[in-house]
Amino acid sequence: MRTSLWTVIVVVAAWIGFLLGYAASSHTGMKGRGAEAPAAVEAPAAGYGR
Repeated sequence: MRTSLWTVIVVVAAWIGFLLGYAASSHTGMKGRGAEAPAAVEAPAAGYGR
């Protein structure tokens, strides 16, 4: 095979790998290093739904 074809195959494989990795991290909800969970929000003492 020609070198240009191998280059295209490598670029496409890398792009598909990037997209799959991005989709997997989005699907599992993983956060980056050092990311903290948001603080819990307490409900007010009175209001709707009580």
